[in-house]
Amino acid sequence: MTERLFQQYRAGIRRMLALLGKEHAHISEALVLQHRLLQNLTDTETTGASSSLETSRARIIESCNRFCLTMLDQSFYTLCGLPVSARAETGIKVGELKERPMVDVYCEEINALLEKEEIRTQRAKTEGQNVAREKTLAVLETLDGVQKGHVVQFLYEAGLISEGPGVLFLSGANLQEVNLEGALLIEAHLAGTDMRAAHLDAAHLEWARLGETRLEAASLQRAFLVAAHLAQAQLQGAHLEEARLLGANLSGANLFNAHLENAQMQWASLLTANLQGAHLRGACLVGADLLSANLSGADLSDADLEYAHLSWARLRGTKYNDRTRWPSDFDLVAAGAVKVADAD
Repeated sequence: MTERLFQQYRAGIRRMLALLGKEHAHISEALVLQHRLLQNLTDTETTGASSSLETSRARIIESCNRFCLTMLDQSFYTLCGLPVSARAETGIKVGELKERPMVDVYCEEINALLEKEEIRTQRAKTEGQNVAREKTLAVLETLDGVQKGHVVQFLYEAGLISEGPGVLFLSGANLQEVNLEGALLIEAHLAGTDMRAAHLDAAHLEWARLGETRLEAASLQRAFLVAAHLAQAQLQGAHLEEARLLGANLSGANLFNAHLENAQMQWASLLTANLQGAHLRGACLVGADLLSANLSGADLSDADLEYAHLSWARLRGTKYNDRTRWPSDFDLVAAGAVKVADAD
């Protein structure tokens, strides 16, 4: 009986994936469910039935069923060729099955992978690392900003996005509105993630990898981004007031209309960066590399650009005042910058 039931579960998960198709927006979540179910069935066949495996399987089957009802408008039991009454064969009444917080379940699963497959010590990509990535991408799609913050902090503390070249690559992860205010994420690997409208005020992101990350409308006020890698990052409308960006790499970054008032940007690389309309009042850009950067319409009132490199930079309509400090011999008239009167 058990062998036949397991065969039907395996057939059902194959049909679920076939109906979704490889290009489905939620295929990664389906692949996580597939892995969890197949692993449970294999463990049961190898070590024998146990109450913990049965309880876990009941949760997985119910997750598969909810997923199928939402995405395919039919139950997982139907895909398996089973009547809905087959739920009783798990030995648990559905009404008695209480879902634990999803973040707790996720952390337990990743901890199990860490213990079982030692994915932290593997330099080359392994199946365990792929599974951990799939589980992470899937769970992040279902969480709110605070819960996403817990997941990122857990991964960092587990050494999966912090050590060496990083183990778990989160490129493409949905971290929109993640709350990491004041978080310790030094040297964190978050490149290529979607962190639009993220809350990162006063976060410690020194030497963090944030290249090509989407940070539109994110709040990074007073954030510590010393020597952070933000090349090609999308920071349109982001709030970086008083952020520490000393030595940061912002080459090619899009900072259109970004708020950088009083930001510390000494010796930062802003090569070809887009700073159109950026709010740089009081910013310190001493020694910054602004070669070919676009500063059109930006506000540089009270800013310090001493020793900055401005060759080929566009400053048409850029605002400055008497307290703005420029590199020696810089031709403001030729650049097209506009002097504005100080506010009373």
